[in-house]
Amino acid sequence: MGRAVIGLRAWLAIPAVLIGLLASQRAPELPTVQGLVGQLEGGPFRFRAEGDRCSLRREAAFPASLVSWLMEGGDDLTSRADAARCLGQLGPAARPAVPALLRALDSAPGDRDTGHGYAGVGIISVRSAVIEALGRIGDGRALGPLAEVLATQPAHARVSLEALQALGPQASGQAGLITAVLEARIADRAGRAQACRRAVLALDERLAREAVVQRLERQHPERTRHVFQDADVAAALRTLDRRSPDYLKQREGVCRDPVAEAALRALAAIRCATCLPPIVSALREPWLASAAAWELGRIRPLPPAAVPALRAVIASPSHGPLARESARTALLDSG
Repeated sequence: MGRAVIGLRAWLAIPAVLIGLLASQRAPELPTVQGLVGQLEGGPFRFRAEGDRCSLRREAAFPASLVSWLMEGGDDLTSRADAARCLGQLGPAARPAVPALLRALDSAPGDRDTGHGYAGVGIISVRSAVIEALGRIGDGRALGPLAEVLATQPAHARVSLEALQALGPQASGQAGLITAVLEARIADRAGRAQACRRAVLALDERLAREAVVQRLERQHPERTRHVFQDADVAAALRTLDRRSPDYLKQREGVCRDPVAEAALRALAAIRCATCLPPIVSALREPWLASAAAWELGRIRPLPPAAVPALRAVIASPSHGPLARESARTALLDSG
């Protein structure tokens, strides 16, 4: 009798197990504009942005949750940044969230470096995430506030320019401000030279280390790890061929200005009557010519005023191989 009761209980337990399994397989909760706005404004941390995907956040079990908290520096900033990114992923469907994003633009803290770039989240980009979301949503109400950020917050110049680029022709009224930012970057020759010098030193160091490792790999193919001294790197630095086409192209590539290039992309996306001359003018700057040629090559049809300027880049002895190649490609692509 006892065995029969136990057997009956086991059979009765099967439906309960099946129901539990089915419940665990139900569709995950989807983010809504209202829910994400709540998270942006300090509500529960429910949704996490990973790449171009927004998913329901699952709490990590202890002690993993403690490690995550230590690495992320607290959930509040991460939660707000993820909410903004998720809203940006919704695009125009998130227009009802624009007022909340604009409030966050005024009140949200700036991007914060947690100091855990290798082990944790590194920089928590709250304000950058808000700016990016406003651009991706594409609502004209963001134009004035984004222009204000661009004019007053140099640390967010690049992401602000990218947001205005995403708004496209809607941002035609900001073409003058974008051009002013571009011209200021061009005029800052001392700052650009200093940044380029640091970048070139880093490039030389990297190439020298790569040369040492390649030599050791040839000498000791059976080894999987190579240890070398500073003297080895110094000797490799002295043998670098800084006149070779490959080196010149790499050097030209490291001496770039992300903010100036973002300004060029924004002007090309706006496509207003006053937007073309600054892009053509940028072709005269060897360090910026490659980016300017690339943007001109994407305009169809190619503006006639750009043709002689692109040809001048190809013939210029002061422009690097990357700039000449980009100018040639722009002309060929235009037919």
